[in-house]
Amino acid sequence: MRFAVLALVVLFLTASTVSAQMNDEEIYNLRKQINIPAKDIIRQDKNAKLNDNNSLKVFLAIKRNGSEAKYFQKWVQDWNREEASKYGKLEIVEEIAQADAVLTQFVSTQTKLVKDTAIGIGNIPPPGRLKSKVKVTSEIDYKHLKLPVYSYLIKREDNIWTIIYENVETSLPDEQLSVSPESRLWRVFKKEMKSR
Repeated sequence: MRFAVLALVVLFLTASTVSAQMNDEEIYNLRKQINIPAKDIIRQDKNAKLNDNNSLKVFLAIKRNGSEAKYFQKWVQDWNREEASKYGKLEIVEEIAQADAVLTQFVSTQTKLVKDTAIGIGNIPPPGRLKSKVKVTSEIDYKHLKLPVYSYLIKREDNIWTIIYENVETSLPDEQLSVSPESRLWRVFKKEMKSR
């Protein structure tokens, strides 16, 4: 019991989230980055699920200056070796029109205004005195991300593109709030693959 309470305390002390809504310019940039035709529909649905076929065709559109694209290729190979028999095989396709899912990341030179929410816990009672009141605080701040990297997981069905996951984070490693954007996108993708 004490461990569970301590784990919750640590979680709340370190919780921080960044959020931002997609605007028309970002949807336009997404279309441009991965060549989505103007007639096709782009929508957001975080509850949408990837196709549950035995094999999922994935298009990687990782447009970064570093070796991030190679990370995704290696992760797909690792997935096929370790997880394919249980959760389905991944097949990287060269044409976006063949894809069931698209993983994309790209960097913008324009700053991005985001809301930064932090949660903290104070007045933590000592073990055995759970009747004391725990004080939970939250702070909301706005900040400009320099060189933002936009990450998307998109499900494609004919001319409908459904954004399952989107995130924006700075591409500057020293200023990132948590794990790298590429690691976060891959973790989300793995979770979505396992929950199909």
